[in-house]
Amino acid sequence: MTFVSKHAYLIMAHDNPSILEKLLYLLDDYRHDIYLHIDLRSKKIQSVPKMKESKLTIIDSKPVFWADYSQVDTTFRLLKSAVTSGYSYYHLLSGVDLPLKTNEVRYRFFENSKRNFIGIVPHESWYSVRRVKYYHPFLHNRFYRTSRLMKGTDRLLEYGQRIVGVNRLKGVTWKIIDGWTWFSIRRTLCQALIKAEDEIRQVFQSTIASDELFIHTFVYNQQQFRETLYDESDLKNGSTRYIDWHRGRPYIFGGSETENDYQLLMNSPYMFARKFSEDKSSELVERIYNRIMQEQQMNEKHNPNGFIEQ
Repeated sequence: MTFVSKHAYLIMAHDNPSILEKLLYLLDDYRHDIYLHIDLRSKKIQSVPKMKESKLTIIDSKPVFWADYSQVDTTFRLLKSAVTSGYSYYHLLSGVDLPLKTNEVRYRFFENSKRNFIGIVPHESWYSVRRVKYYHPFLHNRFYRTSRLMKGTDRLLEYGQRIVGVNRLKGVTWKIIDGWTWFSIRRTLCQALIKAEDEIRQVFQSTIASDELFIHTFVYNQQQFRETLYDESDLKNGSTRYIDWHRGRPYIFGGSETENDYQLLMNSPYMFARKFSEDKSSELVERIYNRIMQEQQMNEKHNPNGFIEQ
C-alpha cells in the first residue's frame, strides 16, 4: 500500500444543525480530516455526529460577527490547527454548504489539478479599497448587519476620515483584491498565509468583510501563488463552488425552485454549493444528500479497498 495524501476540511458553523450534520456525514472518508468551529453565540448546534472514517477536531469556540475580522481570525485558527498534519489540500466551508460530488470524485479532481481554488475579481476597485483605507469601528457589534443606524454612522465616519486624510493603506504596496470567502488551497499557500498572518492582520483589521479580501489580496500580489490559481476569469469555476449572487445575497437554494435547483446543482461541474437553510432547503438538501450517499455506497461496493494513490 502506497502513501495516500489527505485533505483537511475546515468548517465554520453557526446554525442549521441538520445541514451541518449531513455535511459532516457526506465528508466522512478515510482521506479526510475535519476541523470544526462552532460560533460561541450559536444556540442551535448542541452536538455533532461521530465520524466513522474521518478524524473530527472541534476547535475552541469564539464569537464570529458578520463582516468583521473575527471571520479571518477563525479562518487562521482553523488553518493553524490543521497545518501541522501536512494535508495536501485545505478546504474552507461554511456549515450551510454541501458537496455536489462524491468523496472519490472530489478527491481525484483536486489531487489531479494541484491548483489553488479561490474565486477572485482580478483587478483593484474603489469598492474594495475604501473598505480597507478607512477605519470601520462597528463591525464587531452583532447588530451591525441589520442596523441602518450603525451602517449610516459608519459611512459618515468614513466620509469624515476622507476629509481629514486618514489612509490606513499608506505604505502598503499590495493591490486590494476582492473575491469569495470560501476556498480550497494547497499546503504551500496555507503555510505562506500563516507566516504572513501578522502583516495580514495589520492591513485588514477594522476592514468591512475582510474575509472577502485577505487571501485574494495576498495571492494576487504574490506572483508565485497567482500563477497557481485554477481560474481568475470566473468566480464559480475559480473556487469550484456554486454560489448564486444574482438571485440573492447569496441566494438560498430550494423552496419553490427545489426541482430546478436540484437539476442545476447536480448537473453543474462544481465540487461544492452554498447556501442552504433548514427553513427553505430541507427537501433539496435531503435529495442531494441521498443521491451522493447512494453513489458513495455504490462506489464502496465496487471498490471495497478504497482508492489508493499510486
